[in-house]
Amino acid sequence: MSQSQDQSLMGRVFDQYQNLMQIARCVREAARQLKIDRLRVLEVSRRETTLRDYLPEAEMHRYATHEHDVPTLAMPVALPFPDKSFDVCIVSDCYEHLPISQRPGLLAELLRVADGLVLVGCPMKDELVTRFDRIAFDFIWGKYAERFVPLAQHDEFGLEPLEQVLDSLTAQGARGAVSLPGNYVYRWVHQILIYFDLQYRHPNWDLFESINRIYNERLAPYDYREPCYHYLIAVPTNPRLNVDVLSERLCEPCETPETIRAAEGALIEAFRAVDSRASDELRKSAEIIAELNRNAEWATREIAWLNAQIVELNRNAEWATSEIALLRAQLTTRQSWGEWLRGKLG
Repeated sequence: MSQSQDQSLMGRVFDQYQNLMQIARCVREAARQLKIDRLRVLEVSRRETTLRDYLPEAEMHRYATHEHDVPTLAMPVALPFPDKSFDVCIVSDCYEHLPISQRPGLLAELLRVADGLVLVGCPMKDELVTRFDRIAFDFIWGKYAERFVPLAQHDEFGLEPLEQVLDSLTAQGARGAVSLPGNYVYRWVHQILIYFDLQYRHPNWDLFESINRIYNERLAPYDYREPCYHYLIAVPTNPRLNVDVLSERLCEPCETPETIRAAEGALIEAFRAVDSRASDELRKSAEIIAELNRNAEWATREIAWLNAQIVELNRNAEWATSEIALLRAQLTTRQSWGEWLRGKLG
């Protein structure tokens, strides 16, 4: 990915950026080790994830597992692809949204069709993740009166502990899997609440790109650590791929108090600027609403006047109809008299 492409993605929501960037880095390391310029990549997901934006150099294919957040995979799970038809197979944003009964079959199918690397990304069950999921779900419900389906499905279908997912992969024939942490949980919970408080459903969501950009540039590189909200499991399916080397190349440096202070200062300044711009947009919106209300009041008066005109015209039309009927009756009478007189004179 070029530096300009990387910069263009930094304005996106923090967890999406972190997770997709981690996947993209794994895919590029697989390409380096396998010596393949244009990898064939299969993404199995419940929705469009924009992963294509992070991997413009790859030949991307997507297989949907959901429709309107409802799982659509049949049992037994069978992906419609031949063995070893992709260099990399990725489960992104769907594993935890599937019934537990379908998960082993999906893992087996990914291992079957991948000839290089399988990546499985999802939150894992532990006390912190469960507690913070509940906090986020309750916040969304309290602010928007919305049952946020993706979080609700964590509880409905159940998250699995990391060890359980690894055991399931091993049972399907996987060997040498490594687990890569992501979304440092103590920052994740703050950022997800800020997102749903400020950005979610905001009509001017683009105002917050500067905040996202600062976080993703200055803090996200240090969020690939435990305790974490999300893991990305890397499984080699080709003997030429060394996932230990992959894991080492993805290691991030430790943050320092100085980097934290600098990032916090930049975030505070960015938030003040965004808050000022949001206030300006709010004032503009208030002025537009006031003008629309004035126009609506004028239109209401106009409609009332027109309705009164219609009533008056209807009354006039009824009078005119009566007059026309009377005149026609008089005309008929006079025509009859004229015929009678002609008969007498003739």
